[in-house]
Amino acid sequence: MTLAQVVYQLSTDSDFAARLQTDPDQALAEKGLQLSHEEKAFLVRGLHRSVHNDGTLISMQEVTSMYLGWR
Repeated sequence: MTLAQVVYQLSTDSDFAARLQTDPDQALAEKGLQLSHEEKAFLVRGLHRSVHNDGTLISMQEVTSMYLGWR
């Protein structure tokens, strides 16, 4: 359930999303969230892939469905 909580925070808190990209451990700690090493690596990798090949931004719905499909 924690990964879902992180995805929710990403969709509702732009400051958290920015901090997660620069310092994931601190951003998660500030929210009292813990992820496994694998979940954190997957999440950070996904955040860096937030643009389609044509340069358009990936929607939050696409990001959410990608993470929920990973479970």
